[in-house]
Amino acid sequence: MGGNRVRLLCNGSQAFPAWLEAIDQAHARISLEMYIFSDDVVGRRFADALSRAARRGVEVRLLYDSVGCRHNHPSFFESLRQAGAWAVPYHPYRVWRPHFWTLLRRNHRKTLVCDGTVAFAGGINISDRWMPVSDGGWGWHDAAVEVRGPAVSDIEAVFLRTWNWRAKRRMRLKVRRLHRPAVAGRTPLTVIANRELLDRFAIRRAALHAIGASQRRVYLVSPYFLPDPGFMRSLAAAVGRAVDVRILVPKHSDSATVDLASHATFSRLLQAGVRIFQHHPVVHTKALLVDEDFVSIGSYNFDHRSLVYNLEMVVNVLDPQLNGHVAEMLEDDMRNGREVDWAIFRRRSLLARLCERIAYSFRHWF
Repeated sequence: MGGNRVRLLCNGSQAFPAWLEAIDQAHARISLEMYIFSDDVVGRRFADALSRAARRGVEVRLLYDSVGCRHNHPSFFESLRQAGAWAVPYHPYRVWRPHFWTLLRRNHRKTLVCDGTVAFAGGINISDRWMPVSDGGWGWHDAAVEVRGPAVSDIEAVFLRTWNWRAKRRMRLKVRRLHRPAVAGRTPLTVIANRELLDRFAIRRAALHAIGASQRRVYLVSPYFLPDPGFMRSLAAAVGRAVDVRILVPKHSDSATVDLASHATFSRLLQAGVRIFQHHPVVHTKALLVDEDFVSIGSYNFDHRSLVYNLEMVVNVLDPQLNGHVAEMLEDDMRNGREVDWAIFRRRSLLARLCERIAYSFRHWF
């Protein structure tokens, strides 16, 4: 879909002010979907902004994941409801009514749409983790995009399809009531999202198609990098066509088990000629860059959970300017990280290799 304008937002230091400004300027409705909405300094700042919006008559719809927000006291979201916002948990787990399937299926999207005219999507959650260390945060690196133009209604439609299934009738908004915004630029993009049971492989297919069409470079960054064998073959095939393939992962994520399983994929990729970089602090960005035009940014990790269990969404953009900005961001993280040396990595102990293999064999469960 053409006619859009897309802007890259790096880290919480750029994303949070833009999100708060959009919330403060909203006059009709706010649609917010968030995996982690923490009860901390940043979270309370957003809760206050949403409460102010609700009190001035804005329809505030908040869909938060009950596992991602499990550390919050119930009063945190109750205060939003008392202010007039509609706050609904996704798949709340009840001990007296256990459903293992709903515990696995999480809403991992991070989107915000205000007045149907501006939308934000990416990997950034509302939490102190995404603020700079100098401001009291954890300094996690991440990215989101701001979208203006006709595609905004597609992003909000993705939110409403899940919201209308989970919310009470009086809180719902029919997708057909959305009005497509006017042309705001010249950038073509597509919004790809999976559903509870449908389109589970749509995001993966689009990524594989882009990698298969690559001619010069493929940059991929994922905090939880657990690719399946087919995806690794696609990356290796790109290297065989003399494509510069680089993978950026955190040196240490917030899951030691995932890090261990991820290392099990390094040998095959390094032998194929893929360059792997590790970054510290945590790089939480989920992005795929191909050649000089294609960029994919969203909530999708290249692991089994995003493929099968989680609700995810990505924005795939064809724009040389955005591509250049994302390439600059990723190359900067690579320069400040450390490249994995195959000659050194191959000398790790037999015990380490065994633990990596065992962890990777359980990749379907974490």
